[in-house]
Amino acid sequence: MPLDSEDWKTRNVELERRLEKAQLEASYYRGIAAESGTNRLRNMFQLSRLVSRHRDIEQRLRESEERYRNVVENLNVGMLVTVDLKIVFANSAIQNLLGYGIDELLANPNPFDCIHPEDRPMVKERYLKRVKGEEVSETYAFRVLTKQGEIKWTEVTGTRINWKGHTGILNFFIDITERIHAQESRKKLEQQLSRAQKLEALGTLAGGIAHDFNNLMAAALAYVSLMQCETDPSNPHCEYLTHVQSQLRRGSQLTRQLLGYARQRPYQVKPVSLNKLVMEVSGTFGRTRKNIVVQPDLDPDLRTVNADEGQLEQALLNLFVNASDAMPEGGTLALKTRNVSHNEIASTEFQPNARPYVELQVTDTGVGMTPEIMDRIFDPFFTTKEMGRGTGLGLASVFGIVKGHGGTIDVTSQPGHGTTFTLRFPATDAAPIQPQQPKRTITPGSGVVLLVDDETMVLEASSRMLQKLGFKVFRAGSGHEAIDIFRQKAAELDLVILDIVMPGMGGEEVYRHIKQIRPEARVLVSSGYDCSGKMPETLQHDSDGFIQKPYSLSELSGKLREILNLR
Repeated sequence: MPLDSEDWKTRNVELERRLEKAQLEASYYRGIAAESGTNRLRNMFQLSRLVSRHRDIEQRLRESEERYRNVVENLNVGMLVTVDLKIVFANSAIQNLLGYGIDELLANPNPFDCIHPEDRPMVKERYLKRVKGEEVSETYAFRVLTKQGEIKWTEVTGTRINWKGHTGILNFFIDITERIHAQESRKKLEQQLSRAQKLEALGTLAGGIAHDFNNLMAAALAYVSLMQCETDPSNPHCEYLTHVQSQLRRGSQLTRQLLGYARQRPYQVKPVSLNKLVMEVSGTFGRTRKNIVVQPDLDPDLRTVNADEGQLEQALLNLFVNASDAMPEGGTLALKTRNVSHNEIASTEFQPNARPYVELQVTDTGVGMTPEIMDRIFDPFFTTKEMGRGTGLGLASVFGIVKGHGGTIDVTSQPGHGTTFTLRFPATDAAPIQPQQPKRTITPGSGVVLLVDDETMVLEASSRMLQKLGFKVFRAGSGHEAIDIFRQKAAELDLVILDIVMPGMGGEEVYRHIKQIRPEARVLVSSGYDCSGKMPETLQHDSDGFIQKPYSLSELSGKLREILNLR
């Protein structure tokens, strides 16, 4: 039964009226008995009946009030009555909610002290309107402050009542803190999902752009390489060609950032010492940023990580450059590594597996970031730098590289108090493998190569490079054409250079047909995409090598030397 039910009121009012009538009758008969001696015995009997009736009514009234009190006190809903901006009644549930005892609540001259300061004006405005009888929503939510300083959300329903002849407000409180937190968590998860879908879509777009751009640069770089080979070093045009090649390599770096963001670069994974890489990259960086003090704090017992060393180097350099841009007047760049377990990871967007991790913290003393900027820093092409000073791909590529290695990246920052990036990678106990420096010399060769690529300009330029190196070349502009040529020339072919992504029959299907015709055929895979992304698993493990577009004459020569054992 509702606490403000008219049934309770009517019952108690009736009992009080009957008690008052019995008291009046008793008083009347007491007077009669005192004045009339002849009727005293009869009046005393009637008086006894009235007193008994009076006691019965009092007992029933007490029982009614006790039942009412028990219902109110055992409610799970908080109940609070205010009159003239003072608390005059509070049940146990509201005391438990706020953490105050009944005496503390009744003694408080201002009931709004328990309301969160930001919600206080709204609550007070609604209270005063309700007291005046103005129309206001019966139920609404706001935050309260407990005695212990905890913030809780409550849903409140209020109504006007008459309290001992005064206008009061009866409020019912429901603790909805868990519901609000659940809604916030769900909203955060929805935002993360939306962001992940957005990043995935942008990654696909970035990968496609980079692939097409790589094809354009592949032809340009090939022709520049050929012209350099045929131009005497004393020729002034040779210097121009060197500058063109340099600009093409800068364009290639840009596409690497795009592919790194899209996780579509070839990952040559091996055990890597993160400490060693951090020291090498920070050392090179420090020599170019004299106004920044690098403070390394590296765990000497740090585990290794399975990673592509070149990818991690790019990610570190992008982080350091970003920190430098945040400290235009100079500052400190603190680098800290440590071994962590999955139980120590408190990431906002990452659920770690039960395994050891390696953690790197990159902290700068720069200008810091607002929450609005932090929400977008990993978006590709988003930058706070002025026109011409940034592409907005640095941190986006860091995000892609870290995620591509099965790691996580978190960021904390406050305006004026610097920024900390925390990177974590799955750890391994394998010993680091020392990289071998590739040879840059051009080695002439001989033999027959089938070159397969759907891009005409790449087909023409790469064909000329192969001919320059001394190879005879058969060209195929599609998968079907490649299979036809291979069937005819399989016995004399020494190598197939096969593009992965082609319309119609793709590289993987062409590869299977080639292996069916001649299982020992050697195949060098080529693409603007990567082994871990667009490259099928069959080609990753069974092909004889991979070369990413754009490539120069020396890079192509190196791959051929490696596969064909050229001397």
